[in-house]
Amino acid sequence: MYFQTPPFLDHSLHHLHDIVIWIGKDGRIYNGNASALAFYGYSQDTFREMNIYDLDSNFGHTEWDQHWQALKRNGVLKVTVQHCNASGEFIPVEIVDTYQCMNENEYSVAVIRQIDHREDTSQRMQLMEFSVDQMVDSALWIDKDGCIIYANDASCRNLGYTHDELVKMAIYDIDPHFPKNKWPEHWLDLQKHKSLTFESAQRHKNGRLVPVEVNANLVQGYEQEFNCAFIHDITDRKAKEDALSFLANHDALTSLPNRNLLKVKTEQSIELAKHNKSNVGVLVIDLDNFKIINDGFGHSAGDGFLITMATRMQSVLRSCDTVSRLGGDEFVIVLDDMDDPKQCAKVCSKLQDVLVESVKVGDHYLTSTASIGVAIYPNDGEDFDTLIKHADIAMYRAKSSGRGNYTFYEEKMSREVVAQLEMITGLQRALKQNELVLLYQPIFDLQTDQLVGAEALLYWQDATGKLIPPGEFISVAEESGLILPIGEWVINEVCHQNTSWINDGMSAIPIAINLSGKQLYARDILQTVQHALSESQLPGEMLRIELTECTLMDNPQQAVDVLQQFHDVGLSLAIDNFGTGYCNLSYLHKYPVDVINIDLSFVKEIGESDFEPVIANTIIQLAHSMGCKVNAEGVETEQQRDYLRDQGCDYVQGFFYGNPVPAEMFESLFLSTD
Repeated sequence: MYFQTPPFLDHSLHHLHDIVIWIGKDGRIYNGNASALAFYGYSQDTFREMNIYDLDSNFGHTEWDQHWQALKRNGVLKVTVQHCNASGEFIPVEIVDTYQCMNENEYSVAVIRQIDHREDTSQRMQLMEFSVDQMVDSALWIDKDGCIIYANDASCRNLGYTHDELVKMAIYDIDPHFPKNKWPEHWLDLQKHKSLTFESAQRHKNGRLVPVEVNANLVQGYEQEFNCAFIHDITDRKAKEDALSFLANHDALTSLPNRNLLKVKTEQSIELAKHNKSNVGVLVIDLDNFKIINDGFGHSAGDGFLITMATRMQSVLRSCDTVSRLGGDEFVIVLDDMDDPKQCAKVCSKLQDVLVESVKVGDHYLTSTASIGVAIYPNDGEDFDTLIKHADIAMYRAKSSGRGNYTFYEEKMSREVVAQLEMITGLQRALKQNELVLLYQPIFDLQTDQLVGAEALLYWQDATGKLIPPGEFISVAEESGLILPIGEWVINEVCHQNTSWINDGMSAIPIAINLSGKQLYARDILQTVQHALSESQLPGEMLRIELTECTLMDNPQQAVDVLQQFHDVGLSLAIDNFGTGYCNLSYLHKYPVDVINIDLSFVKEIGESDFEPVIANTIIQLAHSMGCKVNAEGVETEQQRDYLRDQGCDYVQGFFYGNPVPAEMFESLFLSTD
């Protein structure tokens, strides 16, 4: 089946000189008049088996569908294209396409006229100009002198000028990247490469600079060369790039420079200081109580606190100085171009004054001190990494000195850090190679002189056989976190040793071990102790846990909870080094402790002066009023023993009674079979 025109219409159309073809909505050719058959060189039967795609290679299914929809909307379309005849020759034609609907059939009636070369060129120029004016991007034709000779409609929209205004201007009037004296150089570059793509900026009539991407092309016309430039507005892309760059170089929470940007700024400060023969101060700041704030009040409160701290830091600095957040509660400040390093001390004092002030977050007022480490260029380092490292070392020294301090870097600190790292490595080796040893010091009843217990003291026997006392490595173990596996080893070793003595028929006495803060507040400490007791089958009362006042007061309520759990499984509990810390008396009665240890510093006072050792006496009276036994540590003389006995002290330990000794020697010296 094919489309059949009425006889009178068919006769008229077939005698027209113009070419007429009927096309269905699917692109199929229904019919063609005699002029069409002659022009394309096909028979009617062949013509009716063809599609528009066979005549116009620019039409595929998608393009035809788009053309058809446009034809239905507009009724008539006029286009200039090239059609291919049966000989394969491409011929320029002008088509007036009309939408028709007859007997519920939709089709296109295309009236086609061949155009000669000159007419084709003129129409193509008009079509090209029309097409260029429909572009979203700007298009400028520029001559070799930089004068604008053509601008499309988009150029006018994008730059705010009229056509008449633009063609009276030169490119350097709107593009500050091409001043008049630089245009010849650009022209030569374009002649060499024929096409250039680059980013620039063009000035809008209102003065605003618009970032653009320019595609410049060298073209020939009218025996001249022109720069045909297509210009794309990249404002949105630049905004996205700027946003990504900001995120890559700034802290997301405070918008302060991050480590990447800090390094760049520090290196710039160093270069300036080299030129001016001045100094650069690098301050590493750590907020001492931030973890408690973050854990206690939530991350939202913690974030608000950090933002306020960042603002306060900026408030005491010059505009040339830099504040950076490296992460968590660690900030870095770079003080630029200082004549005198002592200026750093003044800045540190100002920082501590503003940072210690309370911050209102929600319904709470939060406060924190700051520990600050300072390194100075060029004395303490000549590059970013070295200065940051040394300031960080100084900050940790400030923190270990009581927090809320600032400390200037000294060279000996690095040596101490190296020694600390070597000790950490050694302790890791000691755990793997069984270099840790326990010595036991006896504890006696002061009234009966009977053995009532012992304290297990941890020593480290290194590869050379040297016995290292706990005071030289315990603090390093705590800071590094190695105290947790070391502490677990001690608990297991003491439990098994005491069980062994009991099973051998020796006197059953509790063995005391010291527990650090990291161990006490570890989540699995109760399970660790219970596992050791279960594995060794040691009764709970045969293990005594000793904790210092400072450890208990780090988190008093949690300490109460953990000690109560220890008490519930039958452990004996003691407060060690009593009187040297800052124990809150309101909490003291809540701790289910059995023994209070008088620190050896108070025992040492006995007999050294004519004054009565008031603190030792007070501790004994306080402990007894709470129903606790008292153990005096560090008893070295008969006078100390007699005085403590007269004051009613219950237990004693020290060199006067016995030194710490290995398990085998302790057994032979102090234990007896029942």
